[in-house]
Order: sequence, then structure tokens, then C-alpha cells
Amino acid sequence: MSGYETGRRIEWAVIHDLTSNGYTCTRAASSKGAADVIAIKPGQVLLVNVKRTTPPGPAERLALLKVAAMLPGVAVPILARKPARQPIHYQRMNAGTPRTWPDWTPDEVTA
Repeated sequence: MSGYETGRRIEWAVIHDLTSNGYTCTRAASSKGAADVIAIKPGQVLLVNVKRTTPPGPAERLALLKVAAMLPGVAVPILARKPARQPIHYQRMNAGTPRTWPDWTPDEVTA
């Protein structure tokens, strides 16, 4: 399976998980922007960067944080990682390093 196919499969797994938690999701196919998935609930917009294992690099993180800053208090920058044969792990991204990002769960905001 190619890297593209693996990435697409993981993006759809994230979409399925977020949808089952009440979000309406859109996948940014062949994403060249900051977010791979955009998920919306009343009062909240998730900007999700999807990775299999490695967190995004500094430039990619900064781009996502800049977009999230355009919707203060509404947009939430999220990293979703799904290593092979493991569940999806979410972290709320911030200006710190990936080790400082707190874990996040999709049910933190209810519809």
C-alpha cells in the first residue's frame, strides 16, 4: 500500500471517529493547506492534522496555528495520529513542542 493510500485510510478513520462523536467533517483531499480534516460542532471548528506516527514539523504546525488564530475561541488545532494497529490518539496543538501538547478527546464539546 502506498503512503498516499495509507494516509487517506487514516484520514477516513479520523473522519469516522469524529462523525461518531457528533462532528460534521470534510476531508481536504490532497491537502496542501494547514488541515487535512475540518470537523464542526456548534461553537467549535477542529482543524485536524492527520499523521500516522510523526508529528508535523515546525512550519506545518505554525501554519495550522495561524489559521486557528483567525477564529479565536472557536477553532481548535488538533493532531490526530494513528500508528498501525493502534487507536487514534488526539492532541491539542499549541505553540510548544509536541511533548507539551495535551491529550484531547472528541467528546470534550457536546452538540
